Amino acid sequence: MPERETVLITGGSGGMGAEFAKIFAAHGFHVVLAARSEPKMAALASELNQLPGAKEQIGAAAEYIVADLSTEDGAGKLWAEVQRRGLQIDQLVNNAGAGKVGRTVDADPAVMQGLINLNVTSLTLLCRLAGAEMVKRGHGKILNISSTAGMFPDPYFNVYGPSKAYVLALTEAMRGELKGTGVTVCALCPGPVRTNWAANAGKAYPAMAADPKRVAQTGFAAMQKGKISVVPGTFTKIGTWLITRCLPRGARVAVGAAWQMAMIKKDRKN
Repeated sequence: MPERETVLITGGSGGMGAEFAKIFAAHGFHVVLAARSEPKMAALASELNQLPGAKEQIGAAAEYIVADLSTEDGAGKLWAEVQRRGLQIDQLVNNAGAGKVGRTVDADPAVMQGLINLNVTSLTLLCRLAGAEMVKRGHGKILNISSTAGMFPDPYFNVYGPSKAYVLALTEAMRGELKGTGVTVCALCPGPVRTNWAANAGKAYPAMAADPKRVAQTGFAAMQKGKISVVPGTFTKIGTWLITRCLPRGARVAVGAAWQMAMIKKDRKN
């Protein structure tokens, strides 16, 4: 029996990370979860290892690594542990990310730095570290979780929107750099998704927020097909196109500010 491929999924303790883990495991991948919550990852890894056919595969279906990617050296420590375990990462899902409601000028500098470390620095370093090994082998896939928030102004959410714009730009830049290497990089750009992410960010989500399982399925499919980017959901796709293509930049700022304030007010009422 040939050895199966291994995928590293950051933010793998819940939400979309857990959905990605289930999808990859169902497709026969060896899943490596990385997040801060050891109890949640242990429970998820145990669940994945009980999937039909898991025992017939080579080795366990899943394992986990405790890692805090919001720290300056989080990505380096995670990759050092990957190497210590002798893991070959064939596919990488940079799913870990966070945001915090508020004006940039009012944000706690320490919280802001942690968000930048998580959303930008760690993601970039993992692309570099895993991507280099993939290029050497001549094959590999990377999925970076961006957001529709990275496609237009996102006021009252300090560094989140700009960080996701960076993720999208990085993905596109890497696609140009890695052409012909056998390695592809894809950006998944969802709108609001029904996870605990919103509560942690301090905001409410609209009723049309997407199902995390369906978003993860869309991302997995796009990644395997080698697409450069994908916006899941017809409504989100159309809305994003209308805002980015039909509104002048100043109007986009006004629309973004009005949208975020509506979500903040909704959350305060609840």
